[in-house]
Amino acid sequence: MEDDYMSDSFLEQICDVRPGLVRGVGKRKLEVHKRNEECKRIAKEEAKSKKLDAKNKLIKGLETNVISEDNPGFKMMQKMGFKQGIGLGKEGEGRVEPIKINPFTVKSAGLGQAAAKEEECKKIIRQEQQRLDAYKRNETELLKQFRESKSQQAGLKHLLSTVRKCQNVCRQMDEKCGIVPPETWYWPPKPPQDDQEEDEEEEEDEPDPERIILPQLDAYLRYQHSYCVWCGVKYVSREDLITHCPGDTQEAHDHHDNGDFADDTDFAD
Repeated sequence: MEDDYMSDSFLEQICDVRPGLVRGVGKRKLEVHKRNEECKRIAKEEAKSKKLDAKNKLIKGLETNVISEDNPGFKMMQKMGFKQGIGLGKEGEGRVEPIKINPFTVKSAGLGQAAAKEEECKKIIRQEQQRLDAYKRNETELLKQFRESKSQQAGLKHLLSTVRKCQNVCRQMDEKCGIVPPETWYWPPKPPQDDQEEDEEEEEDEPDPERIILPQLDAYLRYQHSYCVWCGVKYVSREDLITHCPGDTQEAHDHHDNGDFADDTDFAD
């Protein structure tokens, strides 16, 4: 009688060929690997337990603040005459308790390392502060030079503008009176001609306006036309100008709150 193919006895005769199952040599290697991993895990836990015990022992020893008699350092000091509860030194005037340290913060840096690091940080901060102070001083000096340069440029621009206004007034009054100026630069310069030849003689340059042009124009207008540059007014006569004009400089007019040179010339009859 044949066995039923659905019975357990029939299934036991069939080899298990399910995919993913380890068989033969591979199965033995897997078992060896599992045993090795288990041994590593146990060794790691033991090392961790020993490290934790050592740490707890160290903490306990630091809390007691007393050197045990089985300590190698205590035995060495005992040979040199140290006694528990007595201070260090020949007369016992030194410290009695050991120096307290926190090995979990300073680690193996050694005693005094924290103070050295603090001093180094302070030194770096001082150097950085000195660098910032030097930068601020340099920045302040550069800003001062820039402002002085801008002030000089503004002053020169104002001076040239005043000179051009004086030259325009001088031309208007000379043409009205039919007077030829003693110098060509008493009148404003003529605009350049496009058809001028390159080999034409160069015109004489104007003198320095700050030193020559403005004082000479002022003196010419005051003497020839009784006109004050800073008042912006043509007086009736030279005596009238001397009587009512504060002076021949801008500073003199500023003290009398008459302002700078007027834009529109006022011709008094």
